[in-house]
Amino acid sequence: MRAILTADIVNSSFLTTAFDKLIDDLKQFFDDEKTDFYNGDSFRVLIIKPETALLKCIKSRLLAITYAEKHTIDIRVSINIGHLRSDDIDLRSSMDELLVASGRSFAKLQGTPRRLYINSGNAEKDFTYEIIAEYTDSLVAQITAKQAKVIYQLLSGKSQVETAAFLGLSTATVSKQVKAGRYEEIRSVLNKFETLTNQLQNGN
Repeated sequence: MRAILTADIVNSSFLTTAFDKLIDDLKQFFDDEKTDFYNGDSFRVLIIKPETALLKCIKSRLLAITYAEKHTIDIRVSINIGHLRSDDIDLRSSMDELLVASGRSFAKLQGTPRRLYINSGNAEKDFTYEIIAEYTDSLVAQITAKQAKVIYQLLSGKSQVETAAFLGLSTATVSKQVKAGRYEEIRSVLNKFETLTNQLQNGN
């Protein structure tokens, strides 16, 4: 199984000179994955390990949020999990069923306040994926740019002490941002997504 992320940057027109920097950051972040950036602020990513798809989604959104100043900057993304005929495909033009489904899922986000949609084509699992998507949205929506910088580092494997040193902050400030950004809840929802996706892959 594979996961396809179809996404675009929310309020990208407000980034002006920072737009290219964010695109570079996203390309670097997804460097180990097959990607296609198009139409300026849109992109697609092939995730080889689907159980990591939500983590990559959240971290990419945190990267975008760090650029927020007067206006909200975020990423709207659909995650579709399923079988792909081949990893060697054109992410933009292929008519593979998983890519088509990804495009349809992303279209459901248009014109709504939602920023995340998850679908696997398995009705039982998708009921839970929907809950996970809505909960994730509620968590990410309240994160500030300062909190995003801290949580991104923690999700990258750094401890609070290492994050403080890396960002030039006090450990007390990092601890405060961790609590305000509801980091433990984010970790919990990531664990639930990983467990559910592993069950899906194992046919459970």
